[in-house]
Amino acid sequence: MRDEPLDASPPELPPPRAAINPWPLLAVLVVVLLSWFGYQAWHLQREYGSLLQIRANSEAPLDQARKRRAQLESIMRRTFELAQRGNPGATLILQELARRGVTINPAPPGGTLPGAPAPSAPAPAAPAPPK
Repeated sequence: MRDEPLDASPPELPPPRAAINPWPLLAVLVVVLLSWFGYQAWHLQREYGSLLQIRANSEAPLDQARKRRAQLESIMRRTFELAQRGNPGATLILQELARRGVTINPAPPGGTLPGAPAPSAPAPAAPAPPK
């Protein structure tokens, strides 16, 4: 048998806990998020500055490459003109370049060749045959 008193009273319940106030936790969360966004903004600004510096440093080599390309295209155009006039050395050079897959644009980037006639207006369309 049990050793319980017959007039047992119900066990005592612990006192109810006080409700947790969410505002301090929310304030900490907001501070952490603002700190994170601030750090990300600072980091992105630093990277942007680095990219601008890299771009500024690469402008001079790009300008030199553009000048060299313009010189090469000028030489290739003059070689093409010589080949058109019948120079065998220029013809051999053009054949070798074509064999290697290099194409030559005989027109300068500004438009037509010097001394070449200006392009004429397109010919009018032929009238349709009667039905």
